[in-house]
Amino acid sequence: MSIALIGATGRTGRLVADKLHRAGIPFRALLRNEAQRAHFEGLGASPVIVDLTQDFCAALAGVHTVIFAAGSAESEGAEQERQIDRDAIIKAVDCAKQYGADRFIVVSALLAYDPERAPDALRHYAQMKRAADDYLIGSGLDYLVLRPGTLTMEPGTGTIEIVTDPQSARAPVAREDVADVVLEALKVGLVNKIVGFAGGGKPISDALAALR
Repeated sequence: MSIALIGATGRTGRLVADKLHRAGIPFRALLRNEAQRAHFEGLGASPVIVDLTQDFCAALAGVHTVIFAAGSAESEGAEQERQIDRDAIIKAVDCAKQYGADRFIVVSALLAYDPERAPDALRHYAQMKRAADDYLIGSGLDYLVLRPGTLTMEPGTGTIEIVTDPQSARAPVAREDVADVVLEALKVGLVNKIVGFAGGGKPISDALAALR
């Protein structure tokens, strides 16, 4: 399996990278900053420096699975949301198809189920996530859209709750648990699903097994 991890230096992407390393899974890490190269080489990754607002197609050559874990920061505004949460994903999907990848996993957001009901401050973000999700789903690639709820940097619990309604009260989910969901989905070959989840009490492996 050949994997490219987009957003490897982000808060969630870094955790995915660590877990790929611990699982002994080689991967290509797409990075914004040359200064991060040594860290990812230490994880056994093959770093590639890219700008997601530019042409990065060549970085996906020879890859079978793309994991898109990049996202705009809360304070970056609507333009970054357009560029990273929508346009970069659409570009990555097109590049993946161009170079023959057959699976694409994106870390989206629970709010993408119903962007128009998202809080005002998050509505544009949710709209961008939903547009990117829809593009991936219609791309012809095997896809997995992961829609976690409110994220925290707390240690993971290894448990989640599968949900589809972003409006009901849900427990936050640790980014580490999101990374574990990505790894478990790779392990079991979960594809062509939209998986909404929040913090909960069901082991991740059991939660995903029930979706197969």
